[in-house]
Amino acid sequence: METQVHPTLLGSCAKAATAAEAQFRVNYPNSKTRSTRIFALDYKAAEVLHKISEAPWNGAHFLTVEPGKDGEDPTDATALRLSHPGGEPADFFDEINHADVIVLISCETHATGTAEAIAKEAYARKIMIAGLALAAGESQNAVNEVVASLRPYASVLVVAQDNDFVPAMLSALRA
Repeated sequence: METQVHPTLLGSCAKAATAAEAQFRVNYPNSKTRSTRIFALDYKAAEVLHKISEAPWNGAHFLTVEPGKDGEDPTDATALRLSHPGGEPADFFDEINHADVIVLISCETHATGTAEAIAKEAYARKIMIAGLALAAGESQNAVNEVVASLRPYASVLVVAQDNDFVPAMLSALRA
């Protein structure tokens, strides 16, 4: 038996935009907002997040990862020390248990272990990770190193040439 193929015609999109077809659209926003956790992995990234955290966001939590004891890079999720933009401490597991999307933002490579610790917990919970490498004012070699440090952990990896791009990227992720 032969199957008939019905190609999508160029006029199909125009037809979908007609008033007759509009009755079938759902004109209601998603009932569940996305719960995004945005982690600044270094102090430069934290400065960028602090500037935008006061804007209205849809359930996004902005978190700064504090360096471990003696400035070391924690590789275990239980050793992660987090804070909110106001300086209040945050519990990593409380934050990640309520997350739909995680965004790792960095412009330095010293937090590779932290990125791995966050990624392990996210993967165990089937939470998507996006990476955002901040390139403003950085050399191409430094940017390449940041990209390489985030690449193993992020499903989506973007290089922001300008820090003003960060809010646009977070909005695109529905943060």
